[in-house]
Amino acid sequence: MEHENDVFLHQIDEKILCYHGPIIYEAKIIKAQYLKEKGPYYYVHYIGWKQTWDEWVPQCRVLKCNEENLKIQQQIMNSLEKKNKTVDKTAETAAAAAKKKASVLEKGKKRKREISVKKTDDIVKKSKIIIDLPDALRTFMIHDCNNIKSRMFVPLPRKPTVSDIISDYRVWRCEKLGNKDSCNAEEIIIGVHFYFNRCLGTRLLYQLERHQYKEMREKFKHLDNSQIYGAEHLLRLFVAFPKLVSSIKDITLSQETLNVLKEHLNDLLLYLEFFFRLLFVLSMFMKCPDY
Repeated sequence: MEHENDVFLHQIDEKILCYHGPIIYEAKIIKAQYLKEKGPYYYVHYIGWKQTWDEWVPQCRVLKCNEENLKIQQQIMNSLEKKNKTVDKTAETAAAAAKKKASVLEKGKKRKREISVKKTDDIVKKSKIIIDLPDALRTFMIHDCNNIKSRMFVPLPRKPTVSDIISDYRVWRCEKLGNKDSCNAEEIIIGVHFYFNRCLGTRLLYQLERHQYKEMREKFKHLDNSQIYGAEHLLRLFVAFPKLVSSIKDITLSQETLNVLKEHLNDLLLYLEFFFRLLFVLSMFMKCPDY
C-alpha cells in the first residue's frame, strides 16, 4: 500500500489543472485511487461546473496548477481561438467567390441574369452555414448508424439532455469570452431548442427509431424532445441544419438570430468534441426488439 501511495503526484483537495480533450481546465481532486495495471486515478471536479461533469481521470491528464502550466493552458486557448477565426474566414471567402460568380453571370440575358443571381444568392446563403464536422464526431455518426442497423439504440431518456448540453455550453462560452457574448449565447439556445424540438420526429430519426420515439412521446408528454434526447441526436441536427433552414417555411426566429446560430455552429461542434467522452454514449446501447 505504501508503494501505491508513493506514485501519487497529487493530493486530495488539491487545486490542479486537468486535460479534457485538447483543453486544460481548472479542477479540484475529490478522491484518489490506485488501479492495478493502470496506475493512479483521480476523481476530479471541474471548478465552476455542475457535479454531473465530475469524472475519474488518469494521472497523465493532471497537471500542477503553477505558472508554467497556466501558460500552457493559455497557449491552447489562443490556438483554439485562431482555429475558430480560420473557420469564419473560410466561410467569408466562399461567399466572396459566389458573389464574384454572380457578376460574371450578369453579362447574359436579363432573365438568365436574374436566374443566375438567384442561384448565386442561394450559394452565398449555403456557404454561411457550411459546418466543419470534427473527425471524432464524423466517426461517431458512422458508428451510430451501424448500431441502429443492428437495432442497438441509445437508451432514453438521456443524461445529459440536449437542454443540459446547450445550457452548459452557454456557461462554458461565457467563461471564455466574458459577459459580452451572453446575448449571443442566449440566441443560440433559443435557436437550437427550436430546431431540435421541431425537427427531431420528422427529420432526425432513422426509421427503426420511430417506435422508440413514439414510446417516449407517450411516456413523457410534458417534456420537450430536447429534455429527452441527448448529444447523439443533437449531432444529427448540426449535419442536417443547412437543409432545414431552406425547407422550414414558417420560421419564427429573426434573421439576426439565425445568423448568430450559423456563426456559432462550428463552436458548438468543437464543444461536443472536447467533451465527447462525457456527452456521448460509447457503450451500453439498448437492444431493440423487432416490431
